[in-house]
Amino acid sequence: MKLQQLKYLKAIKDNNLNVSAASQSLFTTQPGVSKQVGLLEKELGVRIFERRGKNLSGITPIGERILEQVERMLALEQKIKALANEHLDPSVGTLNIYTTHTIARYLLPNSVSYFTRKYPNINFHLHPTLPLQTKGVISKGHSDFSIVAHDVGLDNDLIVLPAYRWTLGLVVPEDHPLADISKPTLKQLAEYPILSYEPGATGRRTQDEAFEREGLSPNYFMTVMDADVIKRYVQLGFGIGIVSSLAARDIKNTGLKYINLDHLFEPSNAWICFSKDILLQNYMYDFLTSFSPHLTKTLMENVLMQNSSEKVDTLFEGLELPVY
Repeated sequence: MKLQQLKYLKAIKDNNLNVSAASQSLFTTQPGVSKQVGLLEKELGVRIFERRGKNLSGITPIGERILEQVERMLALEQKIKALANEHLDPSVGTLNIYTTHTIARYLLPNSVSYFTRKYPNINFHLHPTLPLQTKGVISKGHSDFSIVAHDVGLDNDLIVLPAYRWTLGLVVPEDHPLADISKPTLKQLAEYPILSYEPGATGRRTQDEAFEREGLSPNYFMTVMDADVIKRYVQLGFGIGIVSSLAARDIKNTGLKYINLDHLFEPSNAWICFSKDILLQNYMYDFLTSFSPHLTKTLMENVLMQNSSEKVDTLFEGLELPVY
């Protein structure tokens, strides 16, 4: 069994069993990947992948169990490399941030500017989060952090920490009947087609709970995670938009009006997530604190010492989170 063979297995899984795409991601040839996977299966005496002709059609039950261990082994490999690299040169490394368009546009610039000035030799990469419907929406690489404003769900391989709280705002065309109402009611909002976030976003859940308490059934004409798309369709007259206040206030020269909705909706949660297998290095601690000041290195070290999410939650009791 070779480490490279394990990397081939993971690449095939990550590329939806497409061996050609897996080989391209690893800068190698398709026949070479197929040959090494076959040799590994022969050595182990089991089929890891199901086949239909020349194509892979699925993962066998034992293959699923093997791939779970493969991912752990490769994460450990990266952790060992990171440990050695930090010892040799603490100023060199990689930081991958997976997040939404709104967070990247409105909240991250100050942290990115600070971080890249302080750590010019760290490779910093911003990536879009995967759609909410995609299984395994949180990336769990050895240098990956996800900053999201949607429900993460239970995942024993993840550490999920509160990053900040965010509020909702209303955007309407300047000539809309609601444009002159400073504090619209939920009933008034429900009279119009609503464009807002998809189910699963914490802001959408906040809306649903508020409408349900009032016995209202709003008409969500369009749901999408990109606030700029929502604002564009509001401009086109398809309805009213309920989005992050950060995005809702950014309407200069758009023909839209922003209306504060703090009287209707409580702030929603956003999260920072990363794998339990990450070896947090000093520059990672620094980034976390620059984005969420309450996530100090001392607090993070305490988080990593806990053996349950309940114990982690107690560390955040009474902490005041930023609200945007």
